[in-house]
Amino acid sequence: MQLVPRRAAATAPLSLLQQRMWHLCTAYPGTASPIVVIANRITEPLDVPTFTAAVAALADRHDALRTTFTVGTDGPRQVIGPPGGLATEFVDVSGGTDAEGRARSLVAELAGALLDLDGGTLTRSRLIRLGPDDHVWCLALHHLLADGESAMVLQRDAAALYRGTPLPEPPIGYADFAAWQCADGADDGELRWWAERLRGVPPLELPTDLPRPPVKSTRGGQLDVRLDASDTQALEHFARQMRATPFMALVTALLAVLARRSGQTDLCLGTPVSGRLLEETEDAVGLFSNMIALRADLSDEPSLGELLGRVRAVVIDALARQAVPFGQVVAAVNPAEDRSRTPVFQVIVSLHTQTSGGAGADLDWRPFGQATAQILHDLVLDAWRGPDGLSLTLRYDTGLFTAATAEELAGEVLTVLRDLPGDPELPVRALAARHG
Repeated sequence: MQLVPRRAAATAPLSLLQQRMWHLCTAYPGTASPIVVIANRITEPLDVPTFTAAVAALADRHDALRTTFTVGTDGPRQVIGPPGGLATEFVDVSGGTDAEGRARSLVAELAGALLDLDGGTLTRSRLIRLGPDDHVWCLALHHLLADGESAMVLQRDAAALYRGTPLPEPPIGYADFAAWQCADGADDGELRWWAERLRGVPPLELPTDLPRPPVKSTRGGQLDVRLDASDTQALEHFARQMRATPFMALVTALLAVLARRSGQTDLCLGTPVSGRLLEETEDAVGLFSNMIALRADLSDEPSLGELLGRVRAVVIDALARQAVPFGQVVAAVNPAEDRSRTPVFQVIVSLHTQTSGGAGADLDWRPFGQATAQILHDLVLDAWRGPDGLSLTLRYDTGLFTAATAEELAGEVLTVLRDLPGDPELPVRALAARHG
């Protein structure tokens, strides 16, 4: 079925990807919402009225920024508001003693908000003045409306609109994609493959510091570590020799650590994929990112190198079938109801390739970091490749793990990433002796 724009539509069904996110947001209630945050520090003379007008034009351009939801007897639907509805709040903290600290608090407030999914505002823009030529722009959207690549599109378009650079009309709005996806559905053969592949997948029984509650909490902590440049280069060289990717090596290291701690040989991780398989979606804003499940077999006491080979095969097979919305996969697998865990997998791993460089190439801005307030899974390991090596962020459910345990986990992953190139014949089971 062809993806055709329907610009006049004021409402739309939830996309199949949004349906899964809606379930996660409502089945595991927390004190914050999953939010995509753009927070950039702009250190150049800034025309504030022109910039706020550019942000308003950004919302007129992308219908996701004007979208709310209504819940009726047949479930939730998207409601696309008319143009002209997004204002930017201006806050001047330049006269205070700790302008940067105040700005971080204002960004954290948006990033940590609990948003009302039934008709509430789900997009907020805030411009914070720290000094005459020093501002922070924060745009926060509920994750139902955007994904990581959407943030890159929004930053690029905001810079162009501020400079007055002409932009082509987006090929589609997100409501167009949602209607198309719901009508088109998933490939039956690929859906059956996923159902068979994931049938009987066991939950991860990772020892926790605190008793697992009957309903999963969503409070999150965060730990940042780094694999230095020389170790990263060695890892990448080894992966190429094995006809693998650095992402496959990262998955291997995480699986080895989880196997060591849990004693399990049947493990499943989740990883996000961009989901932008159609040309029309490349410059659109919305929730296109999908999840795929990586189920790995660690039986027969594999070495680290052997495990990398198994992971390579699993990743290639899964990526070949990444178009199937994960919500449909979960429905097909039909795991036992357990509100203390997310279904199918409880750990997510991702190696990010998109960066903010170039997104606002004609504005002098750089990321203005903020902590993530909510985590929907037990553990999330994110990695970024940079000139100084591989930066890793481990987010963890503070209702299950202490900061000390998170530090141990992150340290063990780093150790395996260093061991893999130099000692690929090391059995995974031997990690217990090294880390015990």
